[in-house]
Amino acid sequence: MRFLAGLVACALTLSAGSAMASDITNVRFGAYETHTRIVIESETPLDSRAFTLAEPVSRLVVSFDQAGWDVPTLPNRQGEGEGLVGRFQFDGQAGAPRLVFALNSPSTVDHHFSLAPDGGGYRTVVDLAPVGATAFQQTSGFPSESRNMAQFLVENAVVSAAPPACEAVRVVIDPGHGGRDPGALARFGGGDEADVNLAAGLVLRDLLNATGRYEVIMTRDRDVFVDLYDRVEIARQAEADLFISLHADSAGDSTGPEGATVYSMNHRAVDRARSRAISQGDWVDPNRPEEVSRILVEMSLTNKESQSERFADALRTEVGRVQPLFRETAMRANFAVLIDAEVPAVLFEMGFLTNRSDARRLNSATDRRRLMQSAASAIDEHFAHCQGGGSDRYIAQNTASASSTR
Repeated sequence: MRFLAGLVACALTLSAGSAMASDITNVRFGAYETHTRIVIESETPLDSRAFTLAEPVSRLVVSFDQAGWDVPTLPNRQGEGEGLVGRFQFDGQAGAPRLVFALNSPSTVDHHFSLAPDGGGYRTVVDLAPVGATAFQQTSGFPSESRNMAQFLVENAVVSAAPPACEAVRVVIDPGHGGRDPGALARFGGGDEADVNLAAGLVLRDLLNATGRYEVIMTRDRDVFVDLYDRVEIARQAEADLFISLHADSAGDSTGPEGATVYSMNHRAVDRARSRAISQGDWVDPNRPEEVSRILVEMSLTNKESQSERFADALRTEVGRVQPLFRETAMRANFAVLIDAEVPAVLFEMGFLTNRSDARRLNSATDRRRLMQSAASAIDEHFAHCQGGGSDRYIAQNTASASSTR
């Protein structure tokens, strides 16, 4: 699995700690020709260590003996840097609270010092200077006191908003229902939900393949029934970078509800994913402490949630340009197809078959292509940093077994 093989490429945001809350009050940057300065302001003096890590991605870690977070402008504990520094995040949960900064290019800690208040708070200053790749590899690494295995895994994580991996970008398209499970039935002519989902999925597949940037994996490419958990397993086995499940909604007897909705996993789905990951045994290794396996699962779930929500936001924005949205805000649910612990996933309700306008759009080849172009645009945006990646190889995988519907 990609997460286990490349553990440190995933994100970490465990539940927020409360010790020494309100220590750090600001993080600011100065980008200069010769260096980038990071200034960490705090209410009290902070004992800190600063070091860079080279593998698998470049980052700077500033860890503290004790620290909390009280930056009103950054309530999510993350933000954007300047100069040599990209996105950053504060993690107050670990034994040594830390700020983790993604580096835009190889850099070294040139200066690291503290300043007493001068009309404001205490300041921890880190100056980063650019270096060559060889020097960066030689000077980066963990301090000797960080060799504890569990702590190593935690500290070696990247900030949770870091972009997804770029190697052979794999997108799994899951046309919901199929075969003996038609899903929502057509009311205004055209196909039932299973037919609409498949037609849309094939269009999206072709659009992504045409870019030459993705490996596209279909859970089904014809009218067959695929068990819900087999759909999840297809994504797991493919080590997918993104899973998008396509559906068409129904409002029962009502014809009023209209528009698309995008769902990512809610807290119950996270709990199911955690239990499923442990029960499957993929995260359990008798050669490592149980605590480490738990950390692995939590790190993976954090990354999945972050990337899923990030893509869901992009998808809502793009879809909203071409058709109505039933829900314009973030929506979360406990759908079975979302509960893998690793693969970022969304469920996309493309519209209501019980609404005449939505049904017409979903059964129109022109409108359906326009909708899938918006989905493809959201996928391109999500992986924009990759500047390419996968080939246009299409992999069709089909599985059939008995199960319940969505």
